[in-house]
Amino acid sequence: MKTKIKSLIGSLLLLSLVSCQVQDESPISGSSKNAHPVNINLSAYSTASVMDFLIPSAYANVSELKACFKRLRFKKDINDSNPETHTSGDDDLTPHEEDNIDFNIGEVTLTDSGTLLGSVNVPEGTYYRIEFDLEPSCASGKSLSLSNDFGVFSTTEKIKIKFDGVFVVNGPEVVELGVQDILNTANAYDGTDSMADVFESVSGSL
Repeated sequence: MKTKIKSLIGSLLLLSLVSCQVQDESPISGSSKNAHPVNINLSAYSTASVMDFLIPSAYANVSELKACFKRLRFKKDINDSNPETHTSGDDDLTPHEEDNIDFNIGEVTLTDSGTLLGSVNVPEGTYYRIEFDLEPSCASGKSLSLSNDFGVFSTTEKIKIKFDGVFVVNGPEVVELGVQDILNTANAYDGTDSMADVFESVSGSL
């Protein structure tokens, strides 16, 4: 009888251990342990500077900029481009928790007064980059489109937009992503190079 009881207790302990391991590997977009809601905003921006009134600008002013958001990543190690590898030395996240967070909010038109994107659950920690994947999955069939003084441009290329800086999550947070450098790039875009190459070469700020 004692042997059966010991065997039953052992089985229950093993089942409990397996259950805990499965819970610890939950994705960032779910109810991860120590996760907090983070509201994500794109900052206000300007398409012209005071100097433009004194010296003619070499840039064209953006009249419209639209992006189709598919997913995002909060990254603790900006040098880790492999989603299967986590090398930052921080054990708060499993390898997959930094990658491929569903953020399919559709096509968003950026406004110069700022743009609210939405909210996701993010585990506690310090992050050094936020990345967005833009894909042609919206009704327009475009991942990115813009209008400026050079013309009207759009693409169906997959584009990764990144924001670098330091962002700490230890409770409900609001992060404002600085887009001025990205808008400066949009101002100067004339269609010579691919939109993916041009916009992936610039970073916004945290």
